[in-house]
Amino acid sequence: MNIVAILRSREMFGILKPYLSGHNVVHYTGRDDFLNDIKKANDFNIAFGDAGSKRLSFLNKDFALIVNAGISIGEDILSFGNIKLIQQFGIGYENVDMGCASKRGVPVFNAPTAGTYNAVSVAELSLFFILALARDYNGCINSINHGVANEPMGHSISGKKFGIVGLGGIGLEVIKILKAVGAEIYGLKHSKPRANYAKNLGIKFAGTVNDDFKSILPLVDYIILAVPLAENTENMINDETIGLMKNGSFIINVGRAGLIDKSALIKGLKSGKIKGAGLDVFWEEPVHISDEIFHFNVIATPHIGGATYESIADISRICAKNINDWINSGDLTNCVNKDLITKI
Repeated sequence: MNIVAILRSREMFGILKPYLSGHNVVHYTGRDDFLNDIKKANDFNIAFGDAGSKRLSFLNKDFALIVNAGISIGEDILSFGNIKLIQQFGIGYENVDMGCASKRGVPVFNAPTAGTYNAVSVAELSLFFILALARDYNGCINSINHGVANEPMGHSISGKKFGIVGLGGIGLEVIKILKAVGAEIYGLKHSKPRANYAKNLGIKFAGTVNDDFKSILPLVDYIILAVPLAENTENMINDETIGLMKNGSFIINVGRAGLIDKSALIKGLKSGKIKGAGLDVFWEEPVHISDEIFHFNVIATPHIGGATYESIADISRICAKNINDWINSGDLTNCVNKDLITKI
């Protein structure tokens, strides 16, 4: 099958490509270049059929599309009828217009994090944020820049209270890490936990995102967001919920930027209510150092939570398996819109 991969990183594509042996594969690093080519391919098809450049000829045949998180796949792309499958390169798929894809009968697959190095990698980045905020890493850099020793003072994380929003693959890996330092952990999941869930997991409390988010905020020193962006989680960090948090608490977001109301976070950081934030995701990506958010105590990484060699290999393997299984048997195991498609 023909496969088009829109991945910002050439290195990621280099890891992915061997898993797609037996398929014809082309790579784009950005949405605009791909969109321009499919428009040209449409014109070429009308004028010349399959004649012309190799890439435009490639796009005039049916193909599967593999795409990074944050690259919008809307009607302008989905209206191109040669796209037969969309494979998200990771777990999140809010960048895909699911209604449009389903209406056109295009299955959308993701790569779940549970049991992969992707979950481990994002959890390890969460630990980086926790330690960097606890020891005031921005303050350390400032001291080094000004030739100051023995400052700033920091905090130990041992025995601190952590709220983990999202107990999927990432959240469960974060719990493993935090239990090792004697943390008191409050975990929230979408569905109601089974009896003895918290005890079996070795955490203080387990509840639901909808019912218990506000109740744990006054209790914890750190809130870690590792939940998908959905109607009930969008802007869950806002003026009201920040007001419920401990003075001087920390927010870490390894989920999606839309989980946080940016203006509310800035106000919280400015007032000192929020002592610092660790962010791997941003409201506009790629983010630039000129963004107002960097006027405050923010530890930032450029959306690289799952960008380890081990994680990308696992994601690539799952993506290839999803595509091959669908081609060979119509398998929809990791298809996130299969219920919508079957109703068409």
